[in-house]
Order: sequence, then structure tokens, then C-alpha cells
Amino acid sequence: MFNGSLNISIPIKNLLGNLIMFLPMGIYLPYYIKKINKVGRFTFSMIILLFVIEVTQLVTRRGSFDIDDFILNIVGAWIGFIIWKTKTVQRLLKLDVSYSSAKEGFR
Repeated sequence: MFNGSLNISIPIKNLLGNLIMFLPMGIYLPYYIKKINKVGRFTFSMIILLFVIEVTQLVTRRGSFDIDDFILNIVGAWIGFIIWKTKTVQRLLKLDVSYSSAKEGFR
């Protein structure tokens, strides 16, 4: 079935690169913009953002409007959003806020 004519590392790099590239967006977007803390709003915001990026690539001819990239970027952002929503991350944020508040009280 595999005759060695396809370099398998290219599709794997494309897949992982597109997933990982927008994973931080799933964490930072709801952190900095509190209104985007729900799945629906987050998804809508990411669709708009990714559509703008893809159209910009198409217009500037710096890439192609690729639905695979669009889907993988959305999935990567969702993974980041799921990580953001975990209780461990939320607990760490509460600790950080309380530490910052306590630190400011000692000034």
C-alpha cells in the first residue's frame, strides 16, 4: 500500500501545525476578552477571525483559502478552549489573582 513515493512528514506537519497554531488562541481570547467565555461566542469569534485570515491569504496571494486549514485551526482553538475551561486552569487563575491582590496589599 505505501510505496515510499509520499513524504509522510509533510501531511503530519501540516496537520499538527494547524492544530497547534491556534491552540493558544483558545486560551488567550477568553482570558483577555471576558465576553468570549462561552462556547458559542468563542466559536463565532474564531470563525470570523479565521475567515478574515483566509480571505487575507487569498487576496494577498500569500497562501490559499483552504478549508482544511480552517477546520484544523478551529479544532486547535477548541482544544485550547477546553484546556482553558478545565478546573485546574481556573484554579490556577484564582490563585494567581489572589496572590497578585495579596502582593499589592504589601506595598
